[in-house]
Amino acid sequence: MKKTNAGTWPRSVFLLTSLCVSLLASPSYGELKPHQVKAAYLYQISKFVFWPEELKQSADAFHLCQLGPDSYAGMLQKMQGRKVFKKPIKVRQVTSLEAASNCHLLVISDPASLNNKDLSTWLNTHPVLTVVDGNEHASKGMVAFVIEQQRVRLHINLGLAEQAKLSFAANLLEVASHIYRGAP
Repeated sequence: MKKTNAGTWPRSVFLLTSLCVSLLASPSYGELKPHQVKAAYLYQISKFVFWPEELKQSADAFHLCQLGPDSYAGMLQKMQGRKVFKKPIKVRQVTSLEAASNCHLLVISDPASLNNKDLSTWLNTHPVLTVVDGNEHASKGMVAFVIEQQRVRLHINLGLAEQAKLSFAANLLEVASHIYRGAP
């Protein structure tokens, strides 16, 4: 008899909802630095992205990569060993898109240094979730972290995700403050 994930989905929804509520409603939110909030979001977001099944099955780990300088002040390293699709997270620094070929999630710390056309071409053959900071870089990130009303919010670029053959769970889209359906 095949084991199902029926119990995992409601638990994941609860975890994402709890994280969002605690980050947005907690009086201690002001004590958290934006990079801490973003790192917590990254882990939760990764549970609500649908990667191609063959990629999930063939991976030895969930590879979280950062292209450019560490804009998370070492917080990504704290995710090392946690699990996404039952695979341990491995965090590593990369220096180019070519070096990010086996990544599942790519944090682009310096999106201005990437050419839109080069990134678009690369995403056509690499199902990698790209994450950036700032709405001005939403054309390069499927998820853009933005500060709105002194809080970290999500902007989702569905067009870019579809290009990389990725999709998002409805629950993640519900917490986004803006969703781009085409080019931003």
